[in-house]
Parts: sequence; C-alpha cells; structure tokens
Amino acid sequence: MVSEQFQAFMQQKGVDLNSTLEAAGINQVIWQEQLELSDNDYWRLMDALDNVFTDDLLLQFADIHHLGAFMPAFFAALSAKTGQQALERLATYKSLIGPVELVITPHEDLIDITIRGQHLGVEPPRFTIMTEQLLVLSLLHVGTGRAVTPTLVGSRYPYGRQISAAMGVQPQLLTENRLQFRAADLAQAFLSANNVMWTYLQPELDRQKLAIEREKSLTDNVQALLLKRIPSGHFAIDDIAAALNLSKRTLQRNLSTLGTTFNQEVQAARKTLVVPLMKTPALSLIEISYLLGYADPESFSRSFKKWYQQSPSAFRSRLLADSPAP
Repeated sequence: MVSEQFQAFMQQKGVDLNSTLEAAGINQVIWQEQLELSDNDYWRLMDALDNVFTDDLLLQFADIHHLGAFMPAFFAALSAKTGQQALERLATYKSLIGPVELVITPHEDLIDITIRGQHLGVEPPRFTIMTEQLLVLSLLHVGTGRAVTPTLVGSRYPYGRQISAAMGVQPQLLTENRLQFRAADLAQAFLSANNVMWTYLQPELDRQKLAIEREKSLTDNVQALLLKRIPSGHFAIDDIAAALNLSKRTLQRNLSTLGTTFNQEVQAARKTLVVPLMKTPALSLIEISYLLGYADPESFSRSFKKWYQQSPSAFRSRLLADSPAP
C-alpha cells in the first residue's frame, strides 16, 4: 500500500512519485488516497527509487520519525518493551508495509538480522537494504533513547561515506546482507513502551496480516510446487494446475488477479534455487542451468544477468571465494 501520507512525504523530499512509477514501468498514477501495488510492481518501484535517491536523501528517508507516523508496523515496534521485542514485532508485521521479510536469528550472545524479499531468491536492491538496516538502527535509537551500535553490518552493495558513518561501524562486503547486535544491547528497555497502545493496535494489525496471508496463499502454493518440481523438469503450467486441482485457465486468471503470471512465478522459483546450487562446487554451470529447467546454458546466463547484473561464472567465483573454508 502506498499511502497518501507516504506520497506527501516523497513530494516534500522532492521525489516525483508519478515519474518514478513511470520509470518503473508501473501503469498507475498517484491521485487517490491509497495506491495498491502487486509484489512485482513493488520491487520494480524499489529498483526505480534506487536510481533516484542520493545517499543524503536515503538517510532522511530512513529516519523512523518520518515513517513511523504512517507505517503501523513501526508504531507497533515502538510500543514494545525491549529492542528484541520491537524487532520481533516489526518482523511479524513487515508484510503490511511490503513483500519484505526481516529474518531474526539469535545466537548465544549475538542476534543476526537479514532482510529478504518474499518469494525472491535474490538480494533486494541497495535502496531496500540500506533503508531497512538504517530503519532498524533508528528504531533502536528512538526506543532506547541512546545509540545502539551493531557489531557487524554488511551486504553486497557499497555503503558510501555518509551511510557508513550512520551505521556506527565499518560495513563489510558480504554475499548476503547482515545486521548484527549484542543480545544484551537489544535487551535494553524501550522508553516508548506503551501497553495500552499495543492493546488497541494488535487486533487490527493481526486482521490485516491475515487478509494478506489469505491473498498470498495461491502464490505460496505455486512456489512450493515449483521449488520441488523444477529440478525434475516437470513444472509446466498444466502440471502445476493439476496438482492444485485447478484448470490451467483458472490458475492463470487467479494469478493475474494477484498481479503476477505463471512465468513470473517460475522465474521467482528459479531465483530461489540458483544460489544454493551455485554453492555446490560439484555442479557445473551447465548442470545448474538444466536443473533450473533451462533448455540451454545461454538462456540461463541471460536470466542470471538480469537477476544479478553479472555473469553466472563471475558471481560463483566471488560466492565460493567468500565461503568459509571447511
């Protein structure tokens, strides 16, 4: 959902959202109170914003004071008792903001946070990664009333001088984005804790989340089937439709209603599968291309360059070089 308040914020910062939508290939115009985007449109918009946002503007955008007022998930997080509870609430209700997942992985003394795109096996664009990581820092700073410095920050994107300074620690170049904190730092009490506000917020947030999950159940089922069937080669639309007890035409129509197509779902599933396959040295790139259901390695290479803006061989060399030794 692109809210009216979000549109006003973008206008205030000098970003022409209509031009950005046009650049993203989204055939919609901002004029109504709230604009709904499909997941695919959302990611195209993120890519377009990546091209128009300077780092200075990105830092302003990633201030929770600006976004918390019209993004309920941040409101819910600020009313939590501790930083860890705030991040858990944010992860729970992130889908109300967009198709982005906040994956929290606790260790003994440390907690890792990774930003992922729902139904995508690729790293979200730089704009999304930088914004989400900075928003987490802003959330913790506002909630605790003090700067909470991460022990590790990194992604496959360059951070730039301004963003690096805002992170409080020198970012690293990694194959997957990571934001890591000491568990003790996230156990600090939130000054903004508000149980009364949470009592009012939770039922409505749960209702909205359930509505989104119901809507996405079809694409989730299609993805689950594709992930199982693509390596075997039995993933034609007729095969998937039959497994779902739907006709081919009904499946196409229902996917269209959700703003996607069967071919787009196939590509999303291939993206999910490709990195784990790339991490297996015993598999050649030719073998990987066939396991992903491509008729020839050239078709695989063209798709891969669209996903990662580099060749499969270059990506794999860097991936294996960054992997820890056994």
